[in-house]
Amino acid sequence: MTLKKHNKSQPNSRATEPRPVPPPGYEQHQGEIALRMSHFLLRYLNTLYREFDGDLALVIVLGEIAHHNVCRMFSAEGPLGPLQETNYYDPALYATLEPCNAFSLAAATGIPRETVRRKIGQLVKRGWLRRDPDSSVRIRPSVGQHFRPDFNVRLLLELLEVSEELKKLLDSTPSERGHSARPMSKQ
Repeated sequence: MTLKKHNKSQPNSRATEPRPVPPPGYEQHQGEIALRMSHFLLRYLNTLYREFDGDLALVIVLGEIAHHNVCRMFSAEGPLGPLQETNYYDPALYATLEPCNAFSLAAATGIPRETVRRKIGQLVKRGWLRRDPDSSVRIRPSVGQHFRPDFNVRLLLELLEVSEELKKLLDSTPSERGHSARPMSKQ
């Protein structure tokens, strides 16, 4: 089990990565693009804040566990058959997930190991994680049952909406837009 390690002693990854090349249209609209992206991200962060009673470290720990657990499912060597035939409510599916532990989560997130352990305990109490005898953890079907019906659908719809707005913005020229920019979606 390997999670990407977060090392506070190393420089910020943005400083070591090559500078990304902006897409055509970015320079002309970068202010509005930044505003629309931040509007989406702030709504998302506020939703997470409310969903997790203000505990964003709990969000990060659950997200890292879920991501690590399911990555193998969607890889070529994963246990899934055709995705449309997968029963995400089948408890047997969750037994095949790739487990992780507090040590690897602390290394991946930069969150202290004792904090990660406490967050794991909270997530176990919520019924969202299963702790194995070796202290490794896996998500339980209840995570998907909680988030898949509403939370993920709303997020997806908002993400698609802002993506479409950004694409239209990048495809337009300043003269096409004038001062009649479409207002940002409300929520």
